[in-house]
Amino acid sequence: MTQLITPVNYIKYCISSINIVVYRFFRMFTRLTKPTLADMTSHSIFRHALFILTTLCFAHSLIAQEIPQCGTVATPESEQFIQDLMPKINQYEQTFYQLSSQRSSTAVSSVPIKAHIIRTDGGFGGLTETQVANAIADMNLYYANAYLEFFLCDGINFIDSSEYYDFSTDEQDALTLANNVTNVINIYFANTVSTEEGAGLCGYAYFPGGPEVIMMNNSCALNGSTLTHEMGHFFALSHTHGNSNSSLTTELVDGSNCASSGDFICDTPADPQLSNSNVNASCNYVGSATDANGDFFNPNPLNIMSYSRKSCRTEFSPQQYARIYAVYQASRSEMNCPSFNVDIASNYTRDCSNVLDVDFVDNSAGATSWQWDVDGDDVIDYTTQNPTHSYTSTGTFDVTLTISNGTDNITKVYQNYIEVGSEAIATTELILTLTTDDWPSETSWVLRDSNGTPLYTSPTYVEGVDDFQTFTENFAIATNECYSFEMIDSYGDGICCASGFGSYNLSTLEGNVIVSGGNYGSGETTYMANDVLSVDNYFKTNSISLYPNPSYQQLNIQPSNMNDLPDSYHIYNVLGQEITSKEINNVSDLTINTTPLNSGVYYIRLNKRNHSETLSFIKN
Repeated sequence: MTQLITPVNYIKYCISSINIVVYRFFRMFTRLTKPTLADMTSHSIFRHALFILTTLCFAHSLIAQEIPQCGTVATPESEQFIQDLMPKINQYEQTFYQLSSQRSSTAVSSVPIKAHIIRTDGGFGGLTETQVANAIADMNLYYANAYLEFFLCDGINFIDSSEYYDFSTDEQDALTLANNVTNVINIYFANTVSTEEGAGLCGYAYFPGGPEVIMMNNSCALNGSTLTHEMGHFFALSHTHGNSNSSLTTELVDGSNCASSGDFICDTPADPQLSNSNVNASCNYVGSATDANGDFFNPNPLNIMSYSRKSCRTEFSPQQYARIYAVYQASRSEMNCPSFNVDIASNYTRDCSNVLDVDFVDNSAGATSWQWDVDGDDVIDYTTQNPTHSYTSTGTFDVTLTISNGTDNITKVYQNYIEVGSEAIATTELILTLTTDDWPSETSWVLRDSNGTPLYTSPTYVEGVDDFQTFTENFAIATNECYSFEMIDSYGDGICCASGFGSYNLSTLEGNVIVSGGNYGSGETTYMANDVLSVDNYFKTNSISLYPNPSYQQLNIQPSNMNDLPDSYHIYNVLGQEITSKEINNVSDLTINTTPLNSGVYYIRLNKRNHSETLSFIKN
């Protein structure tokens, strides 16, 4: 391996070269065959020359020495992997923006890291556990804005090997094969990191689709920005100057090609590749480079994904946070520490009725206690392992589970996990009117029943034939059934308005519009409940009342038809926690003893076959 030239070695080499040059010129100037040091230093001109050249040598060493940078490389395979993910990424980015403006929960998902500290054969050198913990804590301050946090999985793995202590990239396969933990982020901390040719690196990572490995130079891991920078690559962030370090970015200053050039992020300005030479100590850009249009670059020296001074890099942009969140959801959310992880299941995740009972099942590893927030309001609803919750209002709800193993806590947020309610319709037929844009082959749709079975699917629309055409489809549907209609765009830009003004409209046979639009990104889904009045719909032909309300000692359920009783009832408190329930077999079951209930507001849900109705009452 080529020896890495350090600043000290460079200075020694430089001074040695100056001495040789001065010696040879002195011989020529004085005609002395073998001048001594006294001969040379007796001439003031050569003393001055030697001083000037030596000073220049030192100055040049400080300017010319290559500051270790990032060794992350975007391969054609990783670029294709991300391109294939872009429809999902775009969809999750929109979810992130909605969460940023509407989300009430402060919970973040815990992402496992396996830290590997490399020391010498004798166990000397390497970072301390405290230094690693502090570096991760610093990184978490940033990634919390993408609703993520990192934690150490099963402690630290110490690798006592002088061979890897000063690490070269050609040693990665052997090192990681012996030490990697699957399905977590493996971060290796080495004394130095260099390429096979000997060039120094601060670190490197892999984009999604590559190994789950990050390699760090110890000193760079502690500088406050490089570890966060490399983790950005792990979540598909490119350098702000683009994926090439050897040519000027093609991204234009006016932002017209920001989505397809540079870092593929549009709220980070075009960057001509920042460095210590064009960013001053005050973190201001002082360069004068221009783009292909002749416009002067105005990059952001504070961006973490730039090559700015390490101490200047202190921020991600909002779209970078959105990209981190989206890539986690699309390709990294299944990472789990083998001995300590969060995993849940449930009997239902959506229903088109306005009430949904959900049995949650904890499948986590290593948990000894549990905290469930089942509706995303930052309030702990249950501390049991496998709770049951009744959702009594329509909406989409996050479910968050925090577990503890007695020492550490980790959390996982399941975004939009529960969906309750749907668009109420009453018809026997749906009508779809679709006008395509200039890229019809990207457009498709599907109508599914409550089991997820496709009932109607789109034909294949053909480029050059079906552009800007209007199509009408008719769907016969059954009563008392739930349906979902999904519009899909494979490129992720909808059918309006980038490539023409396409649109779609889904309505009932009677002409009532259910949903319409065109600017839906990768796609959108509409849920419908076709609840046509029928003899089966008990609560539309039987009114129910409660008395006395407020209740003191008992509450009576009064159906309008005492010969046709509800099947059962469930009582819930205002948090949605079930208090009691009972099967109704005769009239006596309609009287409820409320003495055990605390004072407050309660909800009673009455069930009849596949229908239900929820009423409120007050206990005094």
